[in-house]
Amino acid sequence: MRFLNLWEDEATVSSELVEKVRPWVHDASNPFADWYFGDAEIAAEIIGEWMERPSSEFYIGRGIVMFDDDGEPRGILIGMSGAEVAKCRMADFAAFCEEIGDEPGADEVIDQVVTASRELFPPIRDDAFYISRIAVDRNARGRGLGRQLVRYTIELKRKEGFPRVRLDVSADNVGAIRVYNSLGLETISRAQSKTAPLEYCAMALDVE
Repeated sequence: MRFLNLWEDEATVSSELVEKVRPWVHDASNPFADWYFGDAEIAAEIIGEWMERPSSEFYIGRGIVMFDDDGEPRGILIGMSGAEVAKCRMADFAAFCEEIGDEPGADEVIDQVVTASRELFPPIRDDAFYISRIAVDRNARGRGLGRQLVRYTIELKRKEGFPRVRLDVSADNVGAIRVYNSLGLETISRAQSKTAPLEYCAMALDVE
């Protein structure tokens, strides 16, 4: 497998690549994304649009892509510093509010989204590297590709001087949690939302 850090070669960022990996990133964003957007089809469409916007947490230009020996992408990890996460989420929330506009019940939806987000996702240290999405080709899952992506990222960010790696994962995703545990990440908090039928674990690894 070959890894490509897209922020080092933005010429490789294309609409074709976005379209290829969008279904995987949508999968990796659930169950929160479908609840957030209210519909799986709408969620997939908006995620694809946001992946091309540099101010978004979904921006593909912050990704590490894994290619197989034939040059085909098989996985992508999107991440950023904790300081960037806050800015990106503000930009995405503004885009979300613009998306729903003056639709009936918009204010209630916005209140629910804000409350659930605060309940589920604890703050991230500015100096931490945050793994936002770990997405693998649907036809290549179960082969340890996600583990390779995370291991590569941990070592890369250790060399870059990040003292901590953080991620959030659905508490139902027992397989992923087991993989993260095997790579040294530990659960630092677990939260169940009173607003949405969701439960997430915050995990971290100190790499200093």
